[in-house]
Amino acid sequence: MQPLAAMAGPDDPDQGMARVLNIEEPWIENAVYLSSSRDNNASRGHAWNFGNEWDAALGTDWGTEIDAPILLATQPIGRAPSALAPISAGLKYVPIHWGDGDSENAGVIGGEIEGGWWATPQPANFPGVGSSVTEQMLVGIRHGTYWIQGQYGITQRVSADARTGWSANTSVGHRISEDWVIQLELDLNRTSVDAYGHTAAGMVLTPQVGWQINPRWQMVLGESLSRIEGVASLDSITSVLFEYSFDTDKDDPN
Repeated sequence: MQPLAAMAGPDDPDQGMARVLNIEEPWIENAVYLSSSRDNNASRGHAWNFGNEWDAALGTDWGTEIDAPILLATQPIGRAPSALAPISAGLKYVPIHWGDGDSENAGVIGGEIEGGWWATPQPANFPGVGSSVTEQMLVGIRHGTYWIQGQYGITQRVSADARTGWSANTSVGHRISEDWVIQLELDLNRTSVDAYGHTAAGMVLTPQVGWQINPRWQMVLGESLSRIEGVASLDSITSVLFEYSFDTDKDDPN
């Protein structure tokens, strides 16, 4: 087993944990994320999305987030509807944190309020997407090489095409070596849209693997099974996320 000191420096903001595909990181950091998520049912109308996320620390306890630009696309790419997603901005406050990347136990608990505005809504092509405000609690707790992360919140619609509802996303993770982690994520929500355009409950289960390419770059790859209330079939979704950290303690000594 790798010593904790090999996993992260004493000032490493992620506290020795790793980013999860669909859960907002609960720590404060300076980083950018690039992501892609593709529905493996390639028939016409199924999704293939691309996104960016920009995170900036405003101090030890405060941080900001901007999600833009994000491309919503449907297959076949270039011959089916596509659009720029709502531009989102968030303010994060993390008043509770203990331990660090070197300690046996570490954790962070905080919250975030995030608002999204869609300048050019297309509810017929992208049902359930729209302008909204989300308040959520963020949790990350680690013991040794194991951890749990969570994101629990309420979304309030601002435009008629968005959905009001709750979400509860939880993951468990384990570092199997200095560079590799495995995680299992379960996402539950009441903001999905069924085949008739009604608000419905949704569930997504995502096994995933993370690779610390170097001190600044990380990749996360996952394969999801998604189910929406009232829809008989399961969807399979492949997602990949790349993180680049700007935090100075990530510098490679080599």
